[in-house]
Amino acid sequence: MHVVVSLLTAARARRAAAAALLLSVAGCGTVVLTESGVLSRYDRLTGSKEIATESRLFIDRPATAAARTVRIVPTEFKEGVSGPGLTPVERRLIANAADRALCYELSLRFDVVSTRNADLTVRANVTRVDLTNVPAAGATIGASAAVTIAAQVGVGFADAVGKIPVPRVPIGLGSLTIEAEALDSRRQQRAAMVWGGAANSFTSQARFSPASDAYDLAGEFGQDFGFLLVTGENPFTAPLTIPTWERVRITTLGEAPRDPDCEAFGRAPGIDGIIGDYIGLPPDWTDKGPRQP
Repeated sequence: MHVVVSLLTAARARRAAAAALLLSVAGCGTVVLTESGVLSRYDRLTGSKEIATESRLFIDRPATAAARTVRIVPTEFKEGVSGPGLTPVERRLIANAADRALCYELSLRFDVVSTRNADLTVRANVTRVDLTNVPAAGATIGASAAVTIAAQVGVGFADAVGKIPVPRVPIGLGSLTIEAEALDSRRQQRAAMVWGGAANSFTSQARFSPASDAYDLAGEFGQDFGFLLVTGENPFTAPLTIPTWERVRITTLGEAPRDPDCEAFGRAPGIDGIIGDYIGLPPDWTDKGPRQP
C-alpha cells in the first residue's frame, strides 16, 4: 500500500542525521520509562532503543491487521505529572499534539471514528515530563539570532555560517514519557507502547516555553505509535523515507486532514507555526489546539 511508504517523517530523518553527534557529545535530556499502571497489562512489552528515544512495545499483528476502524480517546495529562510548571493550556496542547500526530498516522490505513463501536480503541497517558529550561533555551535563541544578524552584515565567522542553527545549551533539555495501548471491542490489549523521548542539543527546536520540548516530543510519540499500529513493525528499526507532499501539507502546513474525524484535534499551526518556531515563540502562541465543540 502506497501510504505505508510515507509513514516516517522528516523529524525522524533529523534524528538519524544527528545520531553521530549525539553518540559522541553530551547533549540529550533524560529518558525514563515508566510503568504507572494505566495500561491493562505490561508483561508482553519488549524493549527497543534509539539514540534519543527509548520504548517498550507489543503488537498483535493479526489482530491489528484485521481491524478497519479506530477510535482515539484524547490523551490524558494530569496536573500531578507536571506540577505547577505547566498551565492547563500547555498540558492540553502537549496531549493534543500527540493525538493529532497519531490521528494522521492512523488515517493512512484505518477509518478513524468517534463512536465507541470501533475495532480498536486507542488511549494514552502522559506519565512523566521534564520541562524545558527557559533561560537556557533563550540563550540559544539569542545566540542563533545574533549569528543570523551578524551574517547579514558580514561579520567574521557568522559571514560563513549564515543561518545555520546554533546548538542548544545542553542544560534543562526536556523529556516526555507516554504510555499507550490499543484495545479491541472486548477490551483486550492488541498493541501497547511505553514511549520515552528526550530533546537534544542538535535537532530540537529551542523556544521560550517550559512546554516546548514536551510539545515536540508528543508529536514524535504519535508518529511512532501510529506507525506501529498501521504497519505492525517496530518504528525504531524501520528504514527512513522521504515525506510525501500530502504529509507535508497536512502535518506542517495545516491543511485539512485525510479523515474528517481528525479535525477534532485541530490542524497544524502552518506558516504561523514555522515562523513562530524560527523566532522561538511558545507553542500556545501559534497552535490553536483541539477544535472547540
